Amino acid sequence: MKNVLFASAALAVVALAAPAFAQDASGYVGGSYAKTDTDFGDADTWGLDGAVAFSATDKLGVQIDAGYANTDVDGFDSSDAYNANVHLFTRNDAWAVGGFAGVTDAEDSTTWNIGAEGAKYLDNVTLAGAVAYANNDDADVDVWGIGGEARYFVSDNFRLNGGLSYADADVEKAWTVGLGGEYQFAATPVSLYAGYEHTKFDEADIDADKFTVGVRYNFGGQTLKGRDRSGASFNGAKTAFGGLF
Repeated sequence: MKNVLFASAALAVVALAAPAFAQDASGYVGGSYAKTDTDFGDADTWGLDGAVAFSATDKLGVQIDAGYANTDVDGFDSSDAYNANVHLFTRNDAWAVGGFAGVTDAEDSTTWNIGAEGAKYLDNVTLAGAVAYANNDDADVDVWGIGGEARYFVSDNFRLNGGLSYADADVEKAWTVGLGGEYQFAATPVSLYAGYEHTKFDEADIDADKFTVGVRYNFGGQTLKGRDRSGASFNGAKTAFGGLF
C-alpha cells in the first residue's frame, strides 16, 4: 500500500504541477500492460507513468518522471514497484546532453541509479544514448549499463524506434534489444504505443521476451517529434539497463 500511495502522489505531481513550474512545461500521463515470457514462466504487468519537462533557466532544462507497476508472476504473489527520476539537461536544435538520478523500490528493496545521457537530432532521426550506475544495498549488488536508441519519425506524430543495451551486474550480465512505435492522433492529445524487448541473461542462460502496449494523454500541445526535441523525452536508466532495469 505504501508503494501505491507514493506512486499515485508522484504521478499526480507530474500531471498537475506543469503550470506551476513554467509556461513552457509539457509532458504526459499514461497506462500500460506488458506480457513477459521466460523459460521458467510468464508475468503480467500493469503500469502507470508520467513525465513533465520544463525550462529552469535559459540554458538548463528539467524533467521529472515517475511510475508504478504491479506484476503478477506465475506461481508467486503479485508485487508492487515504483520509481521516480530527475533529469537535468541542456539542449538546442542539434543536440542534448545531461545527467539523471533516480530511485526504484520493489517490495522493500531499493535501487538508486545515476548516469549521463544525450541525443543527436537529425532531420527525421534522433540518436540517443545513456550510461548509468546503480546500487542496491539490500541485495548488495552494483550494476553498470550502457545503451543506445534510434528514433525515426515517419511523420511528426508517428515514431518508430529501436534500441540496444548491455548491463553488467555483480552476478549477471544481460543484453537487451528492442523495437517499438508510437502514434498520436491529430484531433486529440492521445497517443498509443507498443513495444517488444528481447533480453538475454548470460550467467543464468535465460531468455525473456516482453510485449508492451499503452496509452498516453499528452499535455503542452506538442507533437511526438516536438516532445522528442523539446519535451519529456529522456529515458535515463531504462536506456542504459534495458531488460535488467
